[in-house]
Order: sequence, then C-alpha cells, then structure tokens
Amino acid sequence: MTMQLIRSDAMDHGAPAHSDAVCALIGAIGRDGFIGQLLASSQTVAPIDFVSMFLYPSKERPVFLGTASGLGQRFANTAADHYQSHYYREDPNIGVMFDGGGCDGTVFTYLTRDDIPTASYRTWCYDRAQIADRLSLVSRTEQGMPFSVSFYSGRPRGVLPETNRRALMGFLPYVRALSLRHLDLWSGTMDLATARTRIAQRFPALSPRETDVAAGVVAGLTAQETAEWLGIAATSVITHRKRAYERLGIANQRELIQVFYAS
Repeated sequence: MTMQLIRSDAMDHGAPAHSDAVCALIGAIGRDGFIGQLLASSQTVAPIDFVSMFLYPSKERPVFLGTASGLGQRFANTAADHYQSHYYREDPNIGVMFDGGGCDGTVFTYLTRDDIPTASYRTWCYDRAQIADRLSLVSRTEQGMPFSVSFYSGRPRGVLPETNRRALMGFLPYVRALSLRHLDLWSGTMDLATARTRIAQRFPALSPRETDVAAGVVAGLTAQETAEWLGIAATSVITHRKRAYERLGIANQRELIQVFYAS
C-alpha cells in the first residue's frame, strides 16, 4: 500500500460545523496554545493522539510550528526533532508539495506506519513515538508557501477506521482556515528585520550577533542562508546559534520557536 491522496474538493463538506471545537480553536489563534487546542478540538471529531504543524519555505527548509500529544509530549517532541533534522526529505508529503509544480489547492494525504518508505524514518518518527498512521492537510498560505497540519493515531489505539478519517476530513476545512489565520499572526513567514526586532525585544540577554542568528532561525533560514545574509561563515553562524541556545537554556530550533512565540 502507498500513501493515499484525496483532493479537498472531492470531499463532502456538509458535515456538522463542530461549533464548540471551532470556537475553542478560534480562541487560541495566534497564541502558544494553538497546537494543543488543535489536538483537543480534533479529539472531539476523531480519536487523535498527536498533531503537528510545519511550514515549508522551500523543499530543503521545513520550519517547525508546533506539536502536541495525548500520549506524552516527549514522544511528539522527539519525533518532530528527528523529522526536521534528518527525515523530512523522505516524507511523501514533500513530493505532493513540490514535485511537478506542487499541489495547486488543498489535498489530504493518508498513510500508515507500514507505508513509510525507509526503516530509519519509520523507526525514529513513527515506532519510537508509538504512531500508527497519519492524516495530513497539505495546503498553501496566501503567499503560496506550502504547509502541513498532520493528525496521528497512536499504536495503542491502532489505525484510524475509515469512518473516523472521513469525519476528520470533514473538519479539516475549518482547520485550514483557522491555521492560515494563525500562521499570519505567528508570522511563520516573518521578514528578517521584524524577526530581529522581536528577538531583541524578547531576549535582551543575547549579544547582537546571537540576536542576528536567532532571527535567522525564526525566519526559517538555513545556516548557509543566514551566513550569506550576515556576510560571515556558516561555521560562525553555527557557533553563535549554539551560544544563543545555551544563553536561553534551550537545545534546538524547535525549542527556540516555542519560547519565541510563548514570550
């Protein structure tokens, strides 16, 4: 079996509006608790154990926006870290987003743990996190940048039955609309000048160069792109980034994004 792709316009969106779930999610837009509320709202529609959200400025540059789990946040964080650091290129969703010009609308994709193409990706991002399957919303921002919102069922519960998947897909148009507004407020496509200003305001203990490098992280730049922006070596970017993380008491990009938007 391979990953299933379902076009949004092929779905029957006559499902109930899930007003309580939608209203709760509206209240979390632009806030640090949006991803957690997304999990809670989706659980009123289908038995979901994990959610995650990523933005993709390019095929080589995923930006982590958040993850939440009802089975233990550590599992979700570890899976997100390994995905972003090592395995996103092997995600079939990347092909949907970018190959052949990429998707020109909103699509849903579904795969099980057994559909994961490589053993290491399957082990680090699914087996160790106790994930059985994934249903993803793949769409684009108003600026045309791909993003994904993914929903996972845990292995203790097993894969989502077809009826639950269809119920969740009926809820996803609301998720898309609210996620787009959340992305606008969270500034996942934040320009560098704005990112630097906000980093300086929120983390005054950072040195000027550490502030520059942290702004590059928040804006979604790679180390090489940050180096070109600042006119320094990529190795220097990595050094300053490490110092910034140490000064803030964090370990990686995911944690910087979390403390940035939580502050």
